[in-house]
Amino acid sequence: MFAKVKQAIQEHTQSHATDSAAASSAGQAAVPVSTPPSAAPPAAPSLPADGAAGVQVLNPPALMSDSRQTKISVCGLELEGISISGQETSIIFPRGKCTFDVGRCPQRACFQPVVLLSHTHLDHVGGLPFHVCTRNLLKLPPTHVVCPKGMGERIRRYVDMAQELQGQPPIPFEITELESGQDFTLPSGFIARPFPTTHLIESQGYVLYSQRRKLRSDLQGRSQEEVRQLRLAGEEVTDLIEVPEIAFTGDTTSLFLDGDSPILADALRAKVLVMEMTFLCDDVTVDEAREKGHMHLADFVGRAHMFQNEAIVLIHYSPRYKRTDIVQQLNTMLPPALAAKCVPLLNGIE
Repeated sequence: MFAKVKQAIQEHTQSHATDSAAASSAGQAAVPVSTPPSAAPPAAPSLPADGAAGVQVLNPPALMSDSRQTKISVCGLELEGISISGQETSIIFPRGKCTFDVGRCPQRACFQPVVLLSHTHLDHVGGLPFHVCTRNLLKLPPTHVVCPKGMGERIRRYVDMAQELQGQPPIPFEITELESGQDFTLPSGFIARPFPTTHLIESQGYVLYSQRRKLRSDLQGRSQEEVRQLRLAGEEVTDLIEVPEIAFTGDTTSLFLDGDSPILADALRAKVLVMEMTFLCDDVTVDEAREKGHMHLADFVGRAHMFQNEAIVLIHYSPRYKRTDIVQQLNTMLPPALAAKCVPLLNGIE
């Protein structure tokens, strides 16, 4: 069975690489396909016998503990990647044509042109030289890095130094520094907007928005013919609205939830929130977790009322925990309403 799973993942990766290269050469950008609000999320099988009802891995579940490529589908949004505290974090969002952080740079991350960096600790930025070099080797458009304000020059020196170690000249790539409230338009059409987080160094999360047209509120209730006549007369009859589709926190303590940023408010109502959950048990106290710059499950539970998301993907567990520990603790600690929308990303965890 292991051989079949491995072969399937390899074939899927090769197929994606061919498709991505073809799209790049054609100069085409993907357009986000929004899931209608009324559409129900796909059915989710329960975890294997070591997990109880409530905490689920959506379709498909992680097939093997060392898998780095297994996808999950959450409320119609496909994600893949791996996140283990202190080792690596890279969450790939193919529809957005981006990866949140780049850890040790999983192969599939290289086919996403944009890297949205939450901060510059090595377990989140270490694979960036591989990303830049691999895209250059495959003759794909240069990597575009989006990072917190003030980090751009250090990131460029880091990548250039890696090239120098190889005896190679620098490879061109782009860097955009963003601070809270500023926008970056992804090749997919999504709008990326950062919000402040609270880690040990400069850090930020991101909200990705889709854009839709909606009939102006003052025209609601008018007949189709009236609206048509206004349109023919050259009047704009719709408003452009932004819909927060997915948010990513990166590393942070729960104190980021005390912020008053409107982008933070959007993160907490985005369809999917990808949030770190480093510490789960009382072997590390809430205060100790905050001192280390990370979330604690008890803090999450204590603020459960703040999360209006349809689904919350929990990532970045401490490597002290096995997957059975994670599932057991989530099932023990999470109240039913919160557990119903939590999805633990267990890729790479034994």
